[in-house]
Amino acid sequence: MDDFFFQIVFRLVNRFPWIGRIASRIPWLRRLISDIFVNWQAYATNPRPRPFSMASPYTTWQSLTDRTFTGRHLPEAEGDQNLPNLERVVNLWKRKEHKEIPSVDTSILFSFFAQWFTDSFLRTDFRDRRKNTSNHEIDLCQIYGLREEVTYRLRLKKDGKLKYQIIDGEMYPPFLFNVEETTQGNWVFASEEFEKLHPRFALDFVFNNVPEERLKRMFATGLEHGNSSIGYTIMNTIMLREHNRICDLLKETHSQWDDERLFQTARNVMIVLLIQVVLKDYVSRFTQFNFTLDPTPGMAEKQRWYRTNWISLEFNLLYRWHSMVPEHYLVGNNSYTLDEFRNNIPLVMHYGIGSLITAASTQKAGRIGLYNTHGFFFDPLPFGTENQSVMARTIEMGRQAKLRSFNDYREAFSMPRLRSFEELTSDAELQRELKELYHDRIDDLEWQVGIFAEDHDEGFSLGRLMVRMVGYDAFTHALTNPLVSTYVHNEATFSKIGQLVIEETNSLADIVQRNVKDSDKVVASFKTSTRPSVN
Repeated sequence: MDDFFFQIVFRLVNRFPWIGRIASRIPWLRRLISDIFVNWQAYATNPRPRPFSMASPYTTWQSLTDRTFTGRHLPEAEGDQNLPNLERVVNLWKRKEHKEIPSVDTSILFSFFAQWFTDSFLRTDFRDRRKNTSNHEIDLCQIYGLREEVTYRLRLKKDGKLKYQIIDGEMYPPFLFNVEETTQGNWVFASEEFEKLHPRFALDFVFNNVPEERLKRMFATGLEHGNSSIGYTIMNTIMLREHNRICDLLKETHSQWDDERLFQTARNVMIVLLIQVVLKDYVSRFTQFNFTLDPTPGMAEKQRWYRTNWISLEFNLLYRWHSMVPEHYLVGNNSYTLDEFRNNIPLVMHYGIGSLITAASTQKAGRIGLYNTHGFFFDPLPFGTENQSVMARTIEMGRQAKLRSFNDYREAFSMPRLRSFEELTSDAELQRELKELYHDRIDDLEWQVGIFAEDHDEGFSLGRLMVRMVGYDAFTHALTNPLVSTYVHNEATFSKIGQLVIEETNSLADIVQRNVKDSDKVVASFKTSTRPSVN
């Protein structure tokens, strides 16, 4: 099916939203529509294996097999690209007078989840940006770690559970450091196991300039970035609680199981719960059509795109959704700046998980696009190459990789090349600026600029090419996970009680409601809401 057919369908559903709601309630129709939509996205470009990676500008055995090198969809651009000044291009993302452009109805909780979710597999190597440290899978390494030795250090080694602590009657991850003895200049880890969780150079990077009172109370997490924002901490804590809750259910049903069997089964269930949330709740939020994606189990294995996953550079760069970060995060009557909700575990413990999730669910995130990124991302970093800002490093990374043009990527993803900047965006000021930067040649427009400049179709929260590329990578990533394979996705893998938990989980709100105090008062939604979500 081609773009024209889906554009007609999208416009129809956007005008008559009850169509999407009705279709979602009829299981066979919901799955049929989901399967068609997934395949439309997954066949948008050539399936893996890709002939290119960051290992080499041409095809080599290493570029085809060594997944420590990040993949790429298209080969390097040839010749001199004659790109505009880096600083002027970076400035296209800046908010004007610190005024954010809000999304239509996408919540801050969505942006929290997006950062937390993608950080688990979009992992650029600190020391060689051609490479990655990813497992290339949805594996909940945020709480389990990237390697089994890290997982072992985070395990309680009793009843299948992960290590935890109780604060004010609620479960949280354990502290990474000895709170009483640690200072900014002298880190004293809470245990020898925690000292070996992450390389010291990585922690030096992520804890740079963190105030001492916050540093002391950093949590022990599966990834080095696990404390980077309160949103990240919220998600880690909820998932930790759900893992340990499932362990209790499994032990109650299978009293003869040892710690290892309980842990491994609970982890299997948890990873599939995350995939459920990603497909049915998170990816569905890219539109405002009120339709829940629910692909038929096993449908992916019948398709040519069912191949081993390999994270691409383009997927990494298009997910730099810094424009979603608000100028202020409102919790009750209090307003917090970005610096105050970064690396701030004490703030999480002060309010509690439920209150923070409700606050994040009832405030709009920023609109994804140009002219809408928080000033923090333009400040020079106190480390790294030439003290560049986050945004400068991002654009520079694409340029160093010699990414091809925006139109080349549209063509590669089965979309027509644009003929003018007027076709790209209806924003007259942006048209003028892009014409000046790229000498009125739409074919010279950089891919990174184009995907953020492109107008959003009615009912969508992303530009058309970004929707296509996110859909391709998301579906071919999630649905090739071994735990959703026909011969693995069964009671032997999850247990009967584990399967029941999976069947009862369709949204992040389902997991949240099971793991917070006063759950009837907690709002957990990727769509801004003023009332508790009903499941």
